[in-house]
Amino acid sequence: MPRDLIPRIAPPLEPAAYPEMLRRRFGIDAFRPGQAEAITHVLNQRDALVVMPTGSGKSLIYQFCAVAMPDTALIISPLIALMKDQVDRLQSRGISATYINSSLSGDEQGRRINQLAGGKLKLVYVAPERLRNQAFLTALRKAKVSLLAVDEAHCISQWGHDFRPDYLHIGAMRSMLGNPVTVALTATATIDVQQDILDQLKLPDAERIITGFTRPNLVFHVRLTTDLPSKMQAIVKVLGVVKGAGIIYVGTRREAEELAATLDGQYKVPSFVYHGGLEKSQRSLMQDAFLSTSNAVMIATNAFGMGVDRPDVRFVVHYNIPGSVEAYYQEAGRAGRDGKLAQCMLLYAPQDRKLQEWFIENDSPSRNELIALHKMIMTRARNGISSVNIDDLVRATRLFEVKLRVGLSQLEAAKSLVRLDNEGTNLRYEANELTQDALDIAQADVQRRRTYKRAQLDKIIGYAETTTRCRQGMLVTHFGDNSPTNAKPCCDWHIREQRGEGHPNFATPTIKAVPSDSEEKVSSIATTAVMFSEGLSIKEVAVKRGLTVNTIYHHAAQLVNSGQIPLRRLVSETIEVRIRAAVTQVGTLERLAPIKAILPESIDYGEIRCVIAAIGFEQKDAPGNGST
Repeated sequence: MPRDLIPRIAPPLEPAAYPEMLRRRFGIDAFRPGQAEAITHVLNQRDALVVMPTGSGKSLIYQFCAVAMPDTALIISPLIALMKDQVDRLQSRGISATYINSSLSGDEQGRRINQLAGGKLKLVYVAPERLRNQAFLTALRKAKVSLLAVDEAHCISQWGHDFRPDYLHIGAMRSMLGNPVTVALTATATIDVQQDILDQLKLPDAERIITGFTRPNLVFHVRLTTDLPSKMQAIVKVLGVVKGAGIIYVGTRREAEELAATLDGQYKVPSFVYHGGLEKSQRSLMQDAFLSTSNAVMIATNAFGMGVDRPDVRFVVHYNIPGSVEAYYQEAGRAGRDGKLAQCMLLYAPQDRKLQEWFIENDSPSRNELIALHKMIMTRARNGISSVNIDDLVRATRLFEVKLRVGLSQLEAAKSLVRLDNEGTNLRYEANELTQDALDIAQADVQRRRTYKRAQLDKIIGYAETTTRCRQGMLVTHFGDNSPTNAKPCCDWHIREQRGEGHPNFATPTIKAVPSDSEEKVSSIATTAVMFSEGLSIKEVAVKRGLTVNTIYHHAAQLVNSGQIPLRRLVSETIEVRIRAAVTQVGTLERLAPIKAILPESIDYGEIRCVIAAIGFEQKDAPGNGST
């Protein structure tokens, strides 16, 4: 039914009535930034894209609109845990809501579907896979959907960090329902991903409500940790300095298990493990234990996090570098949702890049894997119809579930599989021929996506390696937000500026403005300069001052860059020549790891920084650069 023909049982709620309804139905005294604006757009039958930071109250937008509007609101979410949590809260406030997903028995699913068809529900939460179930779609038509909310909307974009192929079917379902007013919500979407969301959902005229990406209560750090002992040392320091619950994200299931065993066995730190290799019941137990235990530490892969409602997470540590800035900011943003100070630390080892490159190369089936997947489904066909179970296919093909679902999506796009109604937990397909042309198109699409992901990986590595910019500023600028970060220090760069040190220590428990020319900084570097003038080496200065060698190298680089000490005092001519040649080969002074990668192991980052500082001094003093 076209939107202008959807019957209304009441006029739109006037904004003046919002506060009273907010208190009466939700027990909340005031809106957060952007909520009232988004609600007004939706209640006036205008589609909207809402981009707000994690913990800023996106769910209230569609819940409030659902209560204020006639008929039923359909909420698409990939998060079963979030569904149950939100439904329980809504029901406790007398709002008729439910979820329909695979965690329920067949009989219970049927009962709730009948409630939906009878128009007895205000909000219905489902995963995107449910949209192919004919019984569910029939009930939707009878129920009259007046609002469609797409949560975690970045999952619809192949250019986003958490693409889920089933989201691609939402647009067709929306059209079938008569294009009800739609609100798409996400915490992390670049300008390109925002546009892709609107294109995929066919929302060309949607309003964009972007509240900004700054998180003034978060402090961002990067530690160079080139081996396992240095990673463990950094984690132990975090646990010793920051009190409260935390999350440690790791790259693999094996790392999650091993790190948990080490923390529990050697350091007596109570920790929980969460990854995709655990049974659903185990994951639920781990999640519930984390949510209910004070000072709990969750060690998890990226399978953990979305929809987990714990506001008092005091730290998030990334044991390995993630694949993109979006992935990092969403996961780090799970810290400090209560608005209090929290720490976000990335442990960076240049060799960790190989793990993310492996993920990129294995995000989609190869040509042969796609052929084998199609052949397997064809062999199960009866009268041209195949009935397959995802878990069975994972075991039979040995493909990861996400990789398998991407393959099924590619076969559907090629018309080699035509999706039919689900049969219980099985997927039903009409199986057709897989042509060479279709394979070529699918592989070309995979290569485009992988090229894009490699570029995103380069950006997060650039973030990790920067020594000259505010980290939180880099993060928010990535999303097209040029707002000030509103807090100093908001990252280790500001802390180093404040303390005059190169080693990025944790911030003290207060956030203060940083003076532009700190007396402490000047005094610290001046003390190092005096010791250099006395003939002490880098290591000798570090020992005498009780600082790290890395810190003294940072002092030295600043002294070289300002022309106060000659480079030869710190770096031999032979090493300087090799570093300069590497800089020329790489073509940039901004990123240290590519320079380090083509140099011998004996040349360390401190020496590279000093040579780069000398180059910077030469450029400042060159004719035409304002020198006298």
